[in-house]
Amino acid sequence: MAEATFASDSAVGSISQCSGRAPAVKPGGWTVAGVLKILCPKDKAIVDQLAKGRVETADEVWFEDPYFDGKSWTTKRFDAGGSADAASKTIMVLGNQSSEDAAVTFYHEVWHQNQPSGMGWPEPSEDDAYYNTEKWTIERGLPTQGSRLRSKDPKTGNLTPDKKAIRDLVQKEYPSPPPPVAGKKQPIPIGHRAGAAGPETKVQDPDTGAISWRPSRKGDTYAGPQHTKGYRRIDPAEWKCP
Repeated sequence: MAEATFASDSAVGSISQCSGRAPAVKPGGWTVAGVLKILCPKDKAIVDQLAKGRVETADEVWFEDPYFDGKSWTTKRFDAGGSADAASKTIMVLGNQSSEDAAVTFYHEVWHQNQPSGMGWPEPSEDDAYYNTEKWTIERGLPTQGSRLRSKDPKTGNLTPDKKAIRDLVQKEYPSPPPPVAGKKQPIPIGHRAGAAGPETKVQDPDTGAISWRPSRKGDTYAGPQHTKGYRRIDPAEWKCP
């Protein structure tokens, strides 16, 4: 019988699952007009980029990330506020949220699309996107991306993004790779299978790209597929500042 093998469709370091945690549901959801009121005119560059790409929305957006719990492989559901794919210039944003929250999600996802090619996901690309988006929300007086992601500068009293809180959030919520050991990056899980002696994890060396298999360890995880419910596509012509 053929051996069942499961693996991520994404290359290590690619940005195909770049999503903020879903905010509270807002009955009726956001509108393009509502988002434009927030982004125009100061952030017209964001609007212009949305007009040149593919913008999608859905009533639900979630990922099923494979996860080894120490005994067997299962999945962890991540309910997302949005996602971005730089290669296809596609951005998906959850429909059932306020226009303010949607504007924040759009900024976060556009930031991802503009990150350098090959930037590791979710680390450091999510840390980078959360930090810079949070900085922008503070400047614009918009909602935070999550609780305790801001702190006060002890000298000035001004709000600033909290790097440690963002690091903790990404480590907890995303399929993060194993932490470095003695400063050395560890092989990154990218798949799994039922081996002869038990569950095995397919890993890739972050430096050389070499692929190998090892016994699965509790906490092994990697990016799973995106799922949506109530999918719709937004007409690119709608993205235009007055």
